[in-house]
Amino acid sequence: MRCLWITRQDPRPADSGELIYSLGLLKSLAARPGMEITVLAHHGKKSADVGPAVTWELHGTIPTGRLRSLASTLPGDAFRLGNPIQRKELTRLLGQQWDWIIIDQAACAWALDQIGNDRRVVYLAHNHEASVRRQVAADGRGSLPMRMALKWDSIKYGRMESALCRRADLISAITPRDAEAFRSENPGKPMCVLPPGYTGEIPDGPPRPITAETPRTVVLAGAFEWLAKRRNLEAFLNAAAAPFQQAKIGFQVVGKADPEWFAALGREHPWATFTPNVPSVNPFLDQARIGLIPEALGGGFKLKALDYIFRGLPLASVEAALSGVPIDPVTEAIAAPDPEALAKAVAGKIDDLAFLNHAASRSLDACRHAFHWDARGELLARALENPHAFRS
Repeated sequence: MRCLWITRQDPRPADSGELIYSLGLLKSLAARPGMEITVLAHHGKKSADVGPAVTWELHGTIPTGRLRSLASTLPGDAFRLGNPIQRKELTRLLGQQWDWIIIDQAACAWALDQIGNDRRVVYLAHNHEASVRRQVAADGRGSLPMRMALKWDSIKYGRMESALCRRADLISAITPRDAEAFRSENPGKPMCVLPPGYTGEIPDGPPRPITAETPRTVVLAGAFEWLAKRRNLEAFLNAAAAPFQQAKIGFQVVGKADPEWFAALGREHPWATFTPNVPSVNPFLDQARIGLIPEALGGGFKLKALDYIFRGLPLASVEAALSGVPIDPVTEAIAAPDPEALAKAVAGKIDDLAFLNHAASRSLDACRHAFHWDARGELLARALENPHAFRS
């Protein structure tokens, strides 16, 4: 089976959630017998390491600047990705025969107007993008021009994703919650659910015990480059300032971020600690009692949940962000509907060692065998072989 895979950039090295997901699916599908995959993308920001056995068509780098996209029917991301270099290379590649054309995330739907109706298309969704963009645009923070630009971009994202779903012969969703949203808008469309796999170390035994000697710290690890991620962090900091300080809880934020922005947050919230761009977050996870997922904005699967669980941490999460994680949010996590309620719930559970150890142990047991990339490649290959079997 010959597949043309269109994605944002070379996912190697995979140092963010979207790149981890793209590379994991690509590797697992390429490993299936009889698969022949060509990847069209931009060069990444870093030198590529060894990757899957595919043909790489890497051309140019992603242009900066979004101003020109305001006059386009495409949202800003898609406008920049669908630049003349990529369009020229796509035209050349479309001169070949392909069994499937794979659109890896909504922003790559710039390619639709070049793909004939005789081609079979699969949409690999990282989010239900229309919903996510509406949430971010409706958040209400930022200057008036920024709010207007975000609203206009969200409208264009919604139109583009709807067109992509109508055109697609198969849709894959990253969580059950996203799949339900796609099904409600596209009844009868073949669809599969492909949560991410996990590439880190999965322990064979029980998690490390959380004891009275374990620092009374909550950790938030992740990448904070996307606007929604930054707003989620800012909202939680405001919500947690009073309950965390009253309970003398440490809050460690660590991950991929602009050091100047982290420094500014540190000045505004001196009760929390911000550490950007570390080689590994594991030392920080090992010095905490709870792993935090505060994402009230944004959809998709939260890969940090697996980092926490496989490092022996119980989860504290906004309820909607737990979609796809096979745990009971009532008995096996600290879950709440919004950042304010979540901060108070964490303060109430930080010293409940019996609950924290129970939640960590149950989460590890539930997830230990549930997140293997080879299973994702096998399922995607079956869906490509017979998409009608995935019609609901």
